[in-house]
Formats: sequence, structure tokens, C-alpha cells
Amino acid sequence: MTWTKNVPDEEKFKEFINHFSCSLQSYARYASASKDSRNILNTLFLGKSHAVASRLEEVLDYYNAKNNSKWATFRENTSAIKTLTDVAYITLHLRSTSPQYKLLSGIDLFLEETDKVLGSFYKALKASFKDIVKNASRNGLKECSVIDKKNLFYVDFPEGRLETDLKRREVSNPEKVIVNLATSYLDLASESALLINLKSHTVRKKSELIPDTYNESRIRLLENKFHNLQSLYDTYISNTDSEGMDQDLLLIRGHASIVFHLLEASTSLIHYYERHVMSLSGKDTKIYKPPITGKELLAILFDYYLNYASQFLSAGVMLCRQVISKYAEEGDLEVSVPSYRGFHVRPSTLVAKIVQHYGSKVSLVLGDEIYDASKPMDLFRVNEKINAEKRRNLAFSICNLHSVHDPECNSNFEKGLKEIFHELLEENKIINYSTEFSLPDLSQINEETLGEFANRAIAYLLAQGKIDLRTDLKVSFKGDKRVLHDLQVLAENGYGEDRYGNNIVLPEELSYLTR
Repeated sequence: MTWTKNVPDEEKFKEFINHFSCSLQSYARYASASKDSRNILNTLFLGKSHAVASRLEEVLDYYNAKNNSKWATFRENTSAIKTLTDVAYITLHLRSTSPQYKLLSGIDLFLEETDKVLGSFYKALKASFKDIVKNASRNGLKECSVIDKKNLFYVDFPEGRLETDLKRREVSNPEKVIVNLATSYLDLASESALLINLKSHTVRKKSELIPDTYNESRIRLLENKFHNLQSLYDTYISNTDSEGMDQDLLLIRGHASIVFHLLEASTSLIHYYERHVMSLSGKDTKIYKPPITGKELLAILFDYYLNYASQFLSAGVMLCRQVISKYAEEGDLEVSVPSYRGFHVRPSTLVAKIVQHYGSKVSLVLGDEIYDASKPMDLFRVNEKINAEKRRNLAFSICNLHSVHDPECNSNFEKGLKEIFHELLEENKIINYSTEFSLPDLSQINEETLGEFANRAIAYLLAQGKIDLRTDLKVSFKGDKRVLHDLQVLAENGYGEDRYGNNIVLPEELSYLTR
């Protein structure tokens, strides 16, 4: 099947495009003539301009304008206005709502940076509006008169907010609702490595980070997740007695909301950069020159939008941990020690990550010793006591072995050691990790008994990592029940490894440990 060439009549096409571009042209002429930035940087004007630019872009794309030499530049003008009005609208929203929340100690600096970014967008919009007027004329579109001009001027917002006088909804267990919200925020923060790791990329050129590390798809995914978190709050917490019970809830929503809007703007900017600015987009700079340079756009994207999204996200994490600690329900949990080498690197790290994730204080208790479960190095020290207990238990077991009391074994320690080791293996007291195992060649010490000799040999093998000693030793965790639940799941899944130290897949509810 072959497609027939079907090009629309030029005059009819221009007349048709006039229907969709007339409003945008009129806004563009109004903006070009205005000397007051507030007449452009206000939500009414930006909202109307964005709406008509979005519709016009759809129509131009339907007719393949982006691949037509006559209409490609006009289509690029339209896309620039669509993006810039959208991002400027979001930024104005951030400017007006952020002072309502005690979000950052440096909120004044954030507002100053916001004004600078709006200033850059103002210049870019002025250039875009000027260009689209010029290209509309070049393509033979009719000049449209300014419409509803009186409704486009900057309008001062009345101060204050309406009184909350509706009855709040009742929640049966407000503490649980509050902790669930804070935990949901922490779960989402653990998925936001792109933001958390932002500073680690500052030494590289920003242009090298797109699209491999930061791209529209990844940022949009995060944006949607923060939008869902905001929706979760509005559905289940807004206007409830829980909201009136703790002002920290509004602060958590404020953090989630601002991170969402910063990511929303970031998505639009990355989309524009990937499609219209970066060299991979294939745009001919001789045909069209963007109203904002790639370097300036990336500086705004990384230094303002993504940087502050990272800062607000981190501040929200601290707030959520404080909230969880405030409402934490204390409990106790007794679990077995990890079967492979006790609390070595992997189990200790996973336990600490769970505790750090929630931010609650949790202790590990063994005997009369108490350890901070949020610190891997503290947990490593637990092994000293575990191994000492293992050796004590083993010494007792060796004393009761048949080989230890066999006169023939006592007269030949080498043979006696082999018999003791075989008995311990048969009684499942030790684990052999070495495929090519051999007993150590140790010299007998004067007046040393066979049992003492065996204990010394096994301690040597234990230090070499060739064997381990089985134990039914248990430890206790004390602290927030939500943390203890995850620690129990971890323990039931071997602390992330099998009896030989191989990694095993953890259940979905602990997936945040692998992010």
C-alpha cells in the first residue's frame, strides 16, 4: 500500500491556523508592548497563554508542521511559549505558597532564587512572544487584535485565607494515620536516589547528565509519585481531626507538594531541552534559535529546580522521622542471630538501614549489653559476644564427647582431633565452609588436655573462616513496633543470606533496602 501525497490548500490552511493562533498572537502583541513584568508573570495571563499555545501545538503537529521548512519555526515558537508559560506558572505558585510553610531554614534564599528564575523566564517569554509575532507575519497569518485585554492585567491577590468553619471528619486512630503518612514519605524518599545523589554529579558538566542520568521519563515518574503522596494526604487526612491534632502534618504535605511542583517544572524543562535544545534533538539552529540557551536552561534546571527538590525532600525526611519518633509504639522482638557468621557486614548493614529508614531509636540487647541498631559498627561488636558464647557452648559440648575420654585419642592428639571434629559434624555442632578442608597442624602445649587442644584448633579454624559454630543464641530488639516488624521479616529471611552467606532475594515489603 502506498500513501498519496495530500497537501492542504495553502490559503485554506492559513485561514484554519488563524482560528487557533489568533488568541496567542494577540497575547503575544500585548506582552511585547507591555513594560511591566507583572503583566506577563501573573497566573491569569500565563494560564491563558499556555492553554492556547498547547492547543495550537497539537494542531500544528497534526499537520506535520515540525517537519515543514515554512512552519517549523512557528511551531518551535509555539512550543517554547507552551513550556515557558507552564514552568513560570508553576514557579509563581511556588513563590506564593512556600511562605505558608516552615520548610527550610533558608526559605528566604529560596524565594530570592525563585525571583531570579522568574526574571530569566520573563526575558525568554518576551523574546518568544516577539518571535511568534514576527513568524506569524512571515507565514502570512492575519494580525489579530488584543482580546479581553482588561482581564489580562496584573491583579493583586487579597491578603489572608478563608476561615475553616466546616466540621472536621473524625478518624478512629489518628496516631496510626499520622505515622502511615510519615512512613509513606520516607518510602518515597528512599526511591528518590536521583534527587538524593544530585550533589555527587556537580563535578560533571550538566549537559553530560542528560539523558543518561536525568531524563524526562525518570523525572516524570518521580513527579507522579509525589503527586500521589499529595493526593493520599488530601483524600485521607485533609480536614480531619488528625490534621487539627498535629501541625506537623501540614508541614509534611507542604514538603511533598513543593517537591512535586519542583519536579513538575523539571519535567517540562527536561522535555523541552531534550526535544528542542540538545544536539541530539536534531534541530537546525539556522532555522530556529531557542529563546533561552541550553547552558542557562540547564543551570536553572539543576541549580534551582532539582537542587531545591533535593533540599526540601531531605528536610521532609528529617521531619517525618521526628513525627514517627513522637508517635512510635514501643515493643520488644526476640530473633535468632544470623546463621552465617552472626552480625557481619551484610546483616549489620541491613538492620541499620531499616532503623535509619524510619529514624526511630532501636536498640539491640544481648545479655547485659545494649547496642545502637542504627550503626553497623555497633552491631559488628555484637559478634564478639556471640563468638565468645559460641566457644563456651562448644567447649561444654567437647567435654561430653566420647572421643575426649577415649585413651587411644588421648595418647594421639592428631587422631583425637580428627575424631572430635567428626563427632561435632555428626552432632551438627559446626558448619564446614571449606571444600578442601584440612585440620590445622598445631603443636601440643605442655600439660594441655585433648579437649583444650581441640578448642584451640577449632578457634583457629573459626578465625580462618573455614568453619562456623552452630548456635541457638537469640538477641532482642527494643523500640518502635513498625521498625521491629521489618526487622522480624528480615530475620525470617535469613538477614538477606542463606546459611552459606549467599545473597537471597528479600520480600517486596523490604524492597527499600535495595534502592
